Amino acid sequence: MGAQEKPMVGRRWFQPPRRVLTSFLVVVVACVGALAWLGYRLLDQDRALESQRIQEQLEIAADLTAGSLERKLAELEKALDGPPSAATLPDGTILIVAGANSFDMYGSRRLLFYPEADTATAQGEDAPPNPQVNNPRNAEPNTSRNAESNPRRAAAEDVLRKAEFVEFQKSDPLAAAALYRDAAHSRDSAVRAAALVRLGRSLRKAGRTGEALAAYSELAALGSTSVSGLPAELMAREGRCSAFAESGTQDALRREAAALLRDLDTGRWRLTRSAYEFRANEARGWLGEHKPPSPPAEALALSVTVSNLVDEWRARPDTSSGQRVSLVNAQPVLATWRATAVQFTATLAGPQHLTLLWREAQPDQSGRTRLALTDPQGQPIFGTLPATAERVAVRTAAVTRLPWTLHVSAADPRALASGVAARRRLLLAGLSILALLLVVTSYFIVRAMTRELAVTRLQSDFVASVSHEFRSPLTSMRQLSSMLVQGRLPSEEQRQRSYEFLADETGRLDRLIEGLLDFGLMEAGEARYRLESTDAGELVRDTVAAFQRTVAAKGYQVELSRSAAPIRILADKDALGRAIWNLLDNAVKYSPDERTVWVDVAPAQEKDRAGLAIVVRDRGMGIPAAEQRTIFSKFVRGANSREAGIKGTGLGLAMVKHIVAAHGGKVRLESAPGEGSRFTILLPMETTP
Repeated sequence: MGAQEKPMVGRRWFQPPRRVLTSFLVVVVACVGALAWLGYRLLDQDRALESQRIQEQLEIAADLTAGSLERKLAELEKALDGPPSAATLPDGTILIVAGANSFDMYGSRRLLFYPEADTATAQGEDAPPNPQVNNPRNAEPNTSRNAESNPRRAAAEDVLRKAEFVEFQKSDPLAAAALYRDAAHSRDSAVRAAALVRLGRSLRKAGRTGEALAAYSELAALGSTSVSGLPAELMAREGRCSAFAESGTQDALRREAAALLRDLDTGRWRLTRSAYEFRANEARGWLGEHKPPSPPAEALALSVTVSNLVDEWRARPDTSSGQRVSLVNAQPVLATWRATAVQFTATLAGPQHLTLLWREAQPDQSGRTRLALTDPQGQPIFGTLPATAERVAVRTAAVTRLPWTLHVSAADPRALASGVAARRRLLLAGLSILALLLVVTSYFIVRAMTRELAVTRLQSDFVASVSHEFRSPLTSMRQLSSMLVQGRLPSEEQRQRSYEFLADETGRLDRLIEGLLDFGLMEAGEARYRLESTDAGELVRDTVAAFQRTVAAKGYQVELSRSAAPIRILADKDALGRAIWNLLDNAVKYSPDERTVWVDVAPAQEKDRAGLAIVVRDRGMGIPAAEQRTIFSKFVRGANSREAGIKGTGLGLAMVKHIVAAHGGKVRLESAPGEGSRFTILLPMETTP
């Protein structure tokens, strides 16, 4: 039997009246599923279109950027066509022209150091004298070539050699200083510079710091005069720092070393790389822990790149041309060159110019795309790609004939697809509104259908209850009538008792029928009430007395407490009495163990207005809080009544609410399971004119 009952429970949802509700819910679920599937498909297609559109935009941006870069680089190549002196160079670029033993540079930028010629060496003040061949324009005119033919210069050089012998072989710096001082009076600036360098050195050895500083000041006045391949001014500045270091004058040393380093890093003198690095490191050593500044990154990058390019060409002269981007301490330098067997010409653009060039080359200036350049090995030259870049347009060096590989990605893919995102939001909004309307409409329809089903169920329960209420007295009346007709009640006392029982049952049926008719009128809004001045205490007393007679046989007792003074209200005696009767009847029905019901009639104060309170209380089953909100609705009966098999129609409290509301009052309920219930009817007092 149990196995056969399960399908019956499942089929309940497909039987009237639930079949309609179940079918409706199935249709709603199917519609929601169809909307969800449609939305997913549309969003998926839109996502694919978005990805394709973003990639197309990146490809277009990559082509435009590559074309713009080609035009910009072509402008740099034009400087290689004409005479160097007439070349027009953009800011941040330089033009170099190098030979085997020559080097010229054009442009607004300065280098920190310059390429060495094949025969050029420059190590320091103690190196043997060498002609300055790095820049023919700065070399001393004809002095070295005419040295042997100039008797005075030859004599001065003999003095220098003799002084060096005394200084180093005999270790007599003061005697050597006297000889150096004589040579320093030579009219030949090169001889004077060489003598002053040695004079300052010998005076430092002798501890004559002040005189040494004076000699170096005189040496600095000779400016760019070459001393061992270095400018006299640089040698003087270096000598002053050495003098301050040897004498322990730290403040003066730091000032002099900082000034020397600043001039080195601004390219004040034309030096070879080894000479620059030696003096710069020496100056930083003098500054010590005082955090000397680093050399300018762009100038250092340009200088290193120029030296490397010229050294490579001098090591292997050839006829070629090309472009290359070099990274020096993360600083990119672009070089474009043309070379012959005897001359090397190149234009170089530093990081500042390249940054401007790349920024101008981007077709999208709004920042929605990101540009990155890498060398053939994939090392980043300029810019970086986002770590989460999903779509990238690539243009290799072989395709663009540029010295790098170009990468274009979306800085923010949502910005590129702003139109798609707006369309997606509109689509989602439309689908959401449709789904919301469907759900909300379905909710109200289901709610209405559920309420109708509940009302149908309540009406079925009501019909069953009313039928039972009618059947019981009719059955009893039929049996008594049959017994009376057949004369089966021989004694007068039994017949009299039967007549009284028939009268009571007739009255019960009458009250039931009247109650149903009156409630029908109340629901239809056609009930008529005749309100007249009434003593509330007497009305309640009469109602309680009549009710007491009907329940006395069952052992129930009603205790009435009322004020001795009359309390006048405007009321329909029959209607209000029926409301009180219903409350008393409920109190008796739901108090199977406690046989006493209490009724109190007393004035009440309600919102600063005088009124009447009629309280009916019991100590019966009580009403759960969840049922108290619906207990005054028609056909509603508590769970306790169904479980205990208590008879009723579910209209009593609904009638009480209608009647009290028609009298301008209200009903309050206070109850708890197991503690009984307290119903309070609040009515306004009669107002006297």
